[in-house]
Amino acid sequence: MDHELSVLSDLINEAYPQLPIVVNVDDWMAQRFQAPSAFLLTHGVMETGNSLTSYQVVSEGAIVLHYPKVEGVYQPISTEPLRQLLRRLQFSYRGKNDDLTIELDSTSLRIWRDKRDRAEITFRFTYKATVPKNAVDKINIFDIKEVKI
Repeated sequence: MDHELSVLSDLINEAYPQLPIVVNVDDWMAQRFQAPSAFLLTHGVMETGNSLTSYQVVSEGAIVLHYPKVEGVYQPISTEPLRQLLRRLQFSYRGKNDDLTIELDSTSLRIWRDKRDRAEITFRFTYKATVPKNAVDKINIFDIKEVKI
């Protein structure tokens, strides 16, 4: 699982602790999951240089909350726990496993409840990533020649 999905997974686990998470697109498309569950998807949009040691990544995220079916009727899952968590954290979330902080763009947050079996939440977020360093051999032994004047 990549860093972005790991952070979103931590976010969903905090907002909905009992909800299983699906991150594999093939499993989701083939509907190889049990509702209730959350499907997570991220898509990189752009990378820009931030400094000599870091760059800023802009991505789009999607969370799909699949409702459970009880006696033939879908039981909606409220999006309020996620919205309240994001508001409390001022739309900035730090992952527990990857130690990556994402900044959600609150103006891009959209929630669609038009499907009877799920709610879809989309948003844009940014984070800073470090530029990977090349391995450099360290010199630990020095030859010093003494010159007498």
